[in-house]
Amino acid sequence: MTKPEPFGQGVRVLAIVALLAALAGLVVWAGASPAEPMEQEPPNEVEVEPDRGSYVGEDVILGGEVVETDPLVIATRASGYGQFTILVDGKTDRNVEGDLESGDQVTTYGTLEDEETLAAERVTVQNPSDTRYMMLVSLVGGLLVVGRVLRDWRFDLGRLAFVPRDRARPRSDDSSDSALGSGSGNARAQSDDGLEAPAGGDRGG
Repeated sequence: MTKPEPFGQGVRVLAIVALLAALAGLVVWAGASPAEPMEQEPPNEVEVEPDRGSYVGEDVILGGEVVETDPLVIATRASGYGQFTILVDGKTDRNVEGDLESGDQVTTYGTLEDEETLAAERVTVQNPSDTRYMMLVSLVGGLLVVGRVLRDWRFDLGRLAFVPRDRARPRSDDSSDSALGSGSGNARAQSDDGLEAPAGGDRGG
């Protein structure tokens, strides 16, 4: 017998709507917050490139493809436009050793000295193989989790909730029950025969 639920479906639906509304409100609030509690990120190439003069002297983040290596020049647009010269020295923090090559995808952070030059404090090289590996691992892990959930649970439209799937009893259990039943029947028959044997002997005497 199914145990009655303490709350009805209406309360569950209302709770789901309230949680979704709270989540949407938090997203809007976080996006509208100027600084704290989350630190605001510096402007990136999407904001800087169309109006470079407004960001001179500010810390910015520029991402793009290396088009020249001496000096280091990156293009923030796929067409090769939106180029910036990146000043790199011994104090610049880099995540890889060795020289950069044309075609490398990099993200740079530093101070925009003029409309075409960035004094970089940090240069990060993006490795495409690392990105593909991360995406592959995430995909496989997600599929395993979804498969496990779908195997053991189902969504009950009537109750608006996930419930365990009804599983048939394994055949081994049925065989064990049959064997136990047969054993009990044989034992009972033998017991009855044992009780009837003396009675037959008395009649014969």
